[in-house]
Amino acid sequence: MSKTQILLSGHGGQGVLLLGDYIAYSAMLDGKHVVYTPSYGPETRGGKARCYVVISDDEIDTPIPEVPDLMIIMNQPSMDFVPVLGKGGLLLYNSSLIDGQPERNDIEKVPVPATEIADSFGKELGTEILGDTGDTRFVANSVMFGAYLGTPAGQSARKYLGEILKHFLAGKKAGLLELNRLAVERGIAHMSAAAATKR
Repeated sequence: MSKTQILLSGHGGQGVLLLGDYIAYSAMLDGKHVVYTPSYGPETRGGKARCYVVISDDEIDTPIPEVPDLMIIMNQPSMDFVPVLGKGGLLLYNSSLIDGQPERNDIEKVPVPATEIADSFGKELGTEILGDTGDTRFVANSVMFGAYLGTPAGQSARKYLGEILKHFLAGKKAGLLELNRLAVERGIAHMSAAAATKR
């Protein structure tokens, strides 16, 4: 049986729960069994937010993984969860907002400067899509989704990217579809470059 247990965490306003939605929906489109469980404190923006996604070829018996295989961490306080990542697990972390690397040598650690990457193409599309602000840091979660699609766990769902974004970015949000697509592609490209440096 193939099963992937994922924990995602960051602060409210970073789109952590939407990132979990992206991952869960991509797995559903890929024909997998999926359980998505959000969890957050009373604060919406600024408070700690996390969610769990379990993906399996077979039926899932528990929605909350005790020992995650994959962890996506978006901010420094959420690094508190890293000790529960299973031995040999994969950690994707937003190195734009996290200093240093976790002190574990039994896991794979991939820094993804998600906020920095999202901010970098604000000059390319920001004023065109967002008006005068040009602030595109809010799509850091989409950059991280691209990083996830660049992992073995997410690679087979990459072909559904267009369908995923259209599902979540419909109606009034449709104008942000192209920006988010670019963000995801930058995340995928980052993972490809990171893998190339290891060879």
